[in-house]
Amino acid sequence: MAQTRKPLSNLSQNEHKKELVWRKNQAFGTECHWSDVDATILRGAIDAVSKAGGALMFGVTSDGGAFSLCILQGDQKVKEYPHSPASCEETLTGMTQWYADWKL
Repeated sequence: MAQTRKPLSNLSQNEHKKELVWRKNQAFGTECHWSDVDATILRGAIDAVSKAGGALMFGVTSDGGAFSLCILQGDQKVKEYPHSPASCEETLTGMTQWYADWKL
């Protein structure tokens, strides 16, 4: 059975540090870096979303094991957490295509 973890926001500072160590130990052993993602795909996603009046926020998870991608469109917010450059590129390509189809 999967273990239920408390949200980081509900932890004391000491518990927060311990939780980050626990999460890092559960990771695949690789860290995610945006420089590993194809720049052309990134630019395409930024262009498609911003042309539609939306915004993208880029980051990595606190343990460094996944990309953090947040799409803001009107009052909607969608978060994605791809775990590799390839899955990140797949997510961004799908998003770019969705926005291209949406504007037709």
